[in-house]
Amino acid sequence: MKTVLTLPMPPSTNGLFVNGKYRRTISQKYEAWRNEALVEVLRQKPPPIKGEVLVSMEFEDPKTKRRTDLDNRLKAPIDLLVYFGIIEKDDNSIVREVRAKWSAEVEGVRITIQDLASTHFKDNQAA
Repeated sequence: MKTVLTLPMPPSTNGLFVNGKYRRTISQKYEAWRNEALVEVLRQKPPPIKGEVLVSMEFEDPKTKRRTDLDNRLKAPIDLLVYFGIIEKDDNSIVREVRAKWSAEVEGVRITIQDLASTHFKDNQAA
């Protein structure tokens, strides 16, 4: 099974949390993005995927000349997939591979989640 989900551009990992008086908390920017992403998740209704997955993400090309790290955009979307129950966990027992790239053809981030169990099953059947 393969699921495709399009979300707003996530904040950089550097801006997800802020230091509070006693502990780190979710930043306002991250909370606003999660709320906006929730609307998209509810609208698109992606089915939950059980077991091992490959997650591919295509991020909208930056709109400014400011340099930005692609890897700093990965954490928020992957955490969101777990938060909303689209995948079970984000550790190595479930997320077996992550692919990411910039794309001029995407607004925000397009996430493709591939169920590896069905892929392995099909590959083994063909052999």
